[in-house]
Amino acid sequence: MKLKSYFPIVIFLVFALTAKIGMSQELLTVSKLKTDFGLFRQALEEAHPGLYRYTSKENFDRLFESTMKKIDHEMTQQEFYKLLAPVVGQIKCGHTKLHPDSNWITNFYFNVEKVFPWRLHFDGEKAYVLGDYINSDNVPKGAEIVSIQGKPVSEVISSMLPAFFSDGNTTTFKYIEMDQYFSAYYANLFDGPESFSVVYKTNAGLKEQKITAISHSVIGKYEMQQEELKANIPIYSLEMVSEETALLTIRSFWEEADGLSYKKFLKYSFETIREKQVKNLVIDLRNNEGGIDKRGALLMSYLTDKEFGYYDRLEMATNKKFSFAKYAHLPKFYGILRHRISKERDGTYRWKHNKYLKIQKPQKNHFDGKVYILINGASFSVTTEFASVAHYLKRATFIGEETGGGYYGDNSGVFAIVTLPNSKLNIGIPLMAYYMKVDGYPYPDRGVIPDYEVKPAIEDRLTGNDKIMDYTLKRILE
Repeated sequence: MKLKSYFPIVIFLVFALTAKIGMSQELLTVSKLKTDFGLFRQALEEAHPGLYRYTSKENFDRLFESTMKKIDHEMTQQEFYKLLAPVVGQIKCGHTKLHPDSNWITNFYFNVEKVFPWRLHFDGEKAYVLGDYINSDNVPKGAEIVSIQGKPVSEVISSMLPAFFSDGNTTTFKYIEMDQYFSAYYANLFDGPESFSVVYKTNAGLKEQKITAISHSVIGKYEMQQEELKANIPIYSLEMVSEETALLTIRSFWEEADGLSYKKFLKYSFETIREKQVKNLVIDLRNNEGGIDKRGALLMSYLTDKEFGYYDRLEMATNKKFSFAKYAHLPKFYGILRHRISKERDGTYRWKHNKYLKIQKPQKNHFDGKVYILINGASFSVTTEFASVAHYLKRATFIGEETGGGYYGDNSGVFAIVTLPNSKLNIGIPLMAYYMKVDGYPYPDRGVIPDYEVKPAIEDRLTGNDKIMDYTLKRILE
């Protein structure tokens, strides 16, 4: 079993009101910063199995060296965080994380009492107003943001994107996270003024407005209310949308539904699908960030009548003891388990003790009809693993937006959490590189690209219209 998502979106800010946030802004000396940066580089080079998966060693060496040269003056923790974030971003791994040591729950690290008060939706170089965090009536919902604090919104977006991490060169997950966490990351990367000057555009033309900053605790209360509204929505469900079409929704590969295990749910669902002679199966995996690896493989076994490969190999960076171990929180029993990591003739290290490296067999109650899989940028980790195999086997039609995870695999499994001793920043390093049993995909640095791209517009966000589902059901009727 493995945790494929270091901080799932669904728990964002649930405990925000009790978390220790608002980091110290004392100045750190050049010597202390260089010591931390040396440990930061050392830990990544020793432990990260996918450090050079998307960026070459030569380019990374240059990046490390050029970043070290920038440490020529004292910095606060926030300034040092801003220096390291783009380096982590170049790993292009959605499971590698950087955050202050005392903040494991929220994304609010700095300027926490003076944050941006509006909720926004981002689309390319544009941003639109969804509302605010207190549900007031004087917010220009649907308006296009032109600038914030005198800076064009396109520049704000381009400045923030490197601080959001995803697999390869996919950006869909980054935009979803920007929608979710804009106020936090604006405070982390820029500043926290008493009020924000915003220029926005409506049908009536341009308007400039000063909006008062709010505390992170206001956003925390809003997010908790949203979670309460979702509390009665099942983690997974099966429903008949017509006599011939069923909808299977799986919101997480991590959580269990009350009183029903995932394994039993799939068994019941596909027995029902067979009994009702379903011809079309829609599987909704949007916003499913992943979870337990075997759950993706199990779902795949219900969609094929043939044996299939799932994982090709699991690589690790080394089987030696980490030189930085005294600064790290390592997986339980890692000191013993590392002796089971095999060194191959080609010099790579592999973990061979995962049964999904073997050929998988189909289920007796497998479904042979048409399959439509709905995806978006938050279809990540285990969800993308499943989607890539289903795509490779040509078992489904994909509709929606590109997945946030990489088609050929990800870096995840278990983690080393390294605390830099002077700045107290944490770097979360996945210790396993997963490679899927797929081939021939022409975009090695991308996720699963849908057969039919359907992108919700701002109007859909405001009204709650499910454009992707509507498109899918209409397509089935054609």
